[in-house]
Amino acid sequence: MNVNYKKCLKIVTLVITAVLIGSVSAATYSYMYIQGGGSITSGGLSWATGEDAPAGATVVGAYVTNMNFSIPVDSDMNFTDSLHLINADTSPHTFGIESTVTAGNASKFSAFDMVIYQSGGARVAKISIKSGESATGLTIQGSETLYIRFEIKPLLGETSGYLAFTVKLTYEVA
Repeated sequence: MNVNYKKCLKIVTLVITAVLIGSVSAATYSYMYIQGGGSITSGGLSWATGEDAPAGATVVGAYVTNMNFSIPVDSDMNFTDSLHLINADTSPHTFGIESTVTAGNASKFSAFDMVIYQSGGARVAKISIKSGESATGLTIQGSETLYIRFEIKPLLGETSGYLAFTVKLTYEVA
């Protein structure tokens, strides 16, 4: 009997790959988004609008929508208390954030950043939405609230322009 080693190697590789994909797919994840707004699925984390949230910004279940900031020409704006990320659990969660520009022209802004900080003022992370940055390994303690600030700086002399974005927050549900 003649054994075709190349075919056997391909089959073994295929089986190993299938097992790896299956084990990774078995993990349960929860997602949160900000689309010029944002989202959360099930789990202990939730969004709440802050005092500096744009007019019309709403939280409906897992999503924050209508986070549409208005920035005057040649003015740097800091929306200090736009959103809150609330951990209703008593246990901490580790999460990651990924930002994506979905429309508009990022070159019209010198900065378009999302800053996450604790209630005491300590900065947890600063993510450049303009550059599509991500951050991983961030932690929110049990029963803690994190505050989201948007720092937006249009280029001097720009009289028009916009930037639409999506922010996805991912954490593993235990």
